Formats: sequence, structure tokens, C-alpha cells
Amino acid sequence: MEQTDKDGTLFLVEEPLEEVINSFYHLFVAPEAESITRHVCPNLEMMLVFSFGVPIRISFHNNPLYIEVTRRTAVIGPLRQMLNYELLAGADALVVNFKFNGFQRLFGMPLTGLTGVGTTGAEILTDDGRFDRLWEELAALPSAEQRVGLLKRSALGLLKENDQVIQAVIGNLARFFNPCVDPVKAIAADTRLSERSIQLKFQKHTGYSVKELLRFLRFKEVVAYILARSNQKIAVFDLIAIHDYHDQSHLIKDFQYFLGMAPQQFIKNLNNGSFCVVNDTYPAQP
Repeated sequence: MEQTDKDGTLFLVEEPLEEVINSFYHLFVAPEAESITRHVCPNLEMMLVFSFGVPIRISFHNNPLYIEVTRRTAVIGPLRQMLNYELLAGADALVVNFKFNGFQRLFGMPLTGLTGVGTTGAEILTDDGRFDRLWEELAALPSAEQRVGLLKRSALGLLKENDQVIQAVIGNLARFFNPCVDPVKAIAADTRLSERSIQLKFQKHTGYSVKELLRFLRFKEVVAYILARSNQKIAVFDLIAIHDYHDQSHLIKDFQYFLGMAPQQFIKNLNNGSFCVVNDTYPAQP
């Protein structure tokens, strides 16, 4: 199944790849078309970008566009902060959006310090030699449909059994919404591992900490609430009360961390259609 808009085509994923990949997205701009700028809300997940056309400029948070996906590939994530990208005329790229620990599960690359440099936002690894052969095989194909087909076959060949501890975390994500339960302590009791072991394993497989996930899950609910009422007036104090923030400063701090802007600015900017929210694999609050 495909969904098409004016600058891209979304390819959905079937079992068993549904466990590791959320979707494939073909980004393109015709040679005679105007450039396009988009902003992607954070989702704590990984992306693998294969670029076959002109360079794509990106940035994170509220920074101006400054990084070029220049030659072939880029690994981006975990996406902690808003991603901004620019598609010039002649852009042609295929993006693999991964689920939870799907990237690590397929490629076996630890996600702690992926680039070797600690950052507060998403990390980016460009033109890693491990993806050269795959890029060459994809570039030789004439259509996005054929490229997606090759990526699916390649992923099936790499698919490994999930780590038991990470599987336990995935199966118990609903616990993360219960303020009376320490999810790490509960999972440690179930798996008979120390809390520290679970935290380290979690960070290796996902690239972020359990504490970061808890913070993101609440923010995700705020964004979902706003999107569901995009044609209504939204009061900031309603967001604070409904989503259990301490005060306005606490809410603004999260908006500044994830998006680089205040809640009111985000609500206003939603109307211009440049913001994208990639479906993530985390549960909605009960």
C-alpha cells in the first residue's frame, strides 16, 4: 500500500518486517520544481537515508540548515529534536524509518555514541562504508518501488531474534505511563537482572535512556492532543493540567528541548503545513 503527496510517497511494511521497520518514504522533487522545506517532529527513532539526487540539507532543533547529505547515505537518530530538511529541484532520496530498536536489530550497531561524539540531539553518521554496496545496488534500479523491494529483501536477510530484555521492555511500555510504577525496577524483577544492566542494555539498543523515553512519551501526548484540535483554540494551561506538567515553565522547557520553540509558536506554525509527524511505535496513554 502506498500513500502519495506532492513531494513524496509512503510505502507501508508487512510482517515480519513490521517488527523493525515503520515505513519507507520516497522523497523527490522534479528538476523544474521549486524547493521544499519540511520540519519533522522528534520520535526517538532511527532513519537511514539513501540519496540518489542533489544534496539534501538538514539541521536539528531550530538551527538553520547546515548539514548536507552529500554523496550516498546518512544514518540519523535517535531523533530527539526536530529535524529540518530542504529538498532542492532534482532531489531523490529513500528514507527507511525504523521502529524502536529495529536499526540495531538489523545492523548490530550499538547506538550509544554512534558518531563517536556525544550530542544532546539526534546523531548523524554520513556515508558509512557499511552501506556502500547496498547504495550501489539501489542506485542501479530505475524506480522507487524496485528500490523498496530490494530493501525489504535485504532486511529479511538481516532480521535477527530480538533481545529478550528489550522484548520485555516493548511488551511493558504501558507501565511507563503509570506514575506509581518504576518501569525499570518492574522489568528488572521480571528478568532477574539488575536495574543498571537493563538501563545499559536499553541505551545500547535504542540510543537513549529510559528517563528520556518517559519524558518523550508525555511530550508525544501533548503533540497528539494539539494535532487532534488543529482547528480549535488551545489554551496552554489546559496542556499543563491535562498532561501533568508542574507549571508553564515546565511545559515550555519541553517544547524548547524537542522543537526549539514555545507551545504557542508550534500551534501557530502547524497551520502552514510544513510540519510532519512520523508515526512512532510507542503506545498512546491509556
